[in-house]
Amino acid sequence: MKFLRGNPEHLQGRAVIFLELKETRPILEEHEGIGLLAVFCAATEMDLLELIIQVMHLPREHSRLITRFYKRYFQEIEEIKRSFPLRISKIIDEIIEEEQEKLSEPTLESFREMFRRSSTEDEACQEAKAEKGGKLPQPEFYSTMIPLPSREFVEPFAETDTELEFDVIDLETSEHIEVGQLMLDAHARLYVADYMNQKEKQIDLPGQKTYKSPYKNYKQLSKEEFKRLLAELSSELMFLHQTGGDSDRVFADLKQLTSGSYLMREVVSMYNISTTQDPNKIKLMELYFRKIFALIDEDYLLAKEIDEEIQKYSV
Repeated sequence: MKFLRGNPEHLQGRAVIFLELKETRPILEEHEGIGLLAVFCAATEMDLLELIIQVMHLPREHSRLITRFYKRYFQEIEEIKRSFPLRISKIIDEIIEEEQEKLSEPTLESFREMFRRSSTEDEACQEAKAEKGGKLPQPEFYSTMIPLPSREFVEPFAETDTELEFDVIDLETSEHIEVGQLMLDAHARLYVADYMNQKEKQIDLPGQKTYKSPYKNYKQLSKEEFKRLLAELSSELMFLHQTGGDSDRVFADLKQLTSGSYLMREVVSMYNISTTQDPNKIKLMELYFRKIFALIDEDYLLAKEIDEEIQKYSV
């Protein structure tokens, strides 16, 4: 495995990983055969979208368009989530209309009531879990696999002097496409796992080596309890920084609380800004906490808006 761009000790959380194919296959009859198979992988869905945009050579001037795309993208997700119960009801009505001449009315009504009750119960259970017993959503794995015509597609990344915000990795092997898919998927998952592990290690607290946090990890907590503890730590952290106190113990608790979750990156960013003399660091730390709560609530549109505000205050 060879890094054409990037450093294996400092992964960027976004990568193009590729290998050569032993035999080329035409995508369409009028196209040349593909010579490479690549996977785009990232730690989050937004990272994956940004990676694809960068690899497609869109210039920085498109940032306004990209931001608008994100807003529309997550608006669509929210609309789908809100309209889902109505869509289910519509499907049920269509099925009953198609079958009403073949099945008895009691059977059809029983079918309707079964789904109506299930839908209502599911919605109520989801709300109860979100407030009381629900768990923090587990991180997903984001990747997309694509065929490439030749190395000429990726070689410019190795030669450019422009600083890239993603890694480019050559597996230095030649495989049949079926085996290549398995290898790329495995390396992509390992890449994301290594990135998450590296981020966690960035919170270096020498004075807290012997400190054992009393906090449980998020996997052992309900979402409501997790949010409550996070709110307590955020208040304490803000107070310490406003009064000039030592915040290492609070960051040790935050690390224990969020370890293994997709929120660790936000905690690391908050820790990094806390160690600087940035005049906006209090505001930035507040924004990072707001973004964490938005991610917990799966409000990705709000998370993106907060991220834009973070960029505005960053110097």
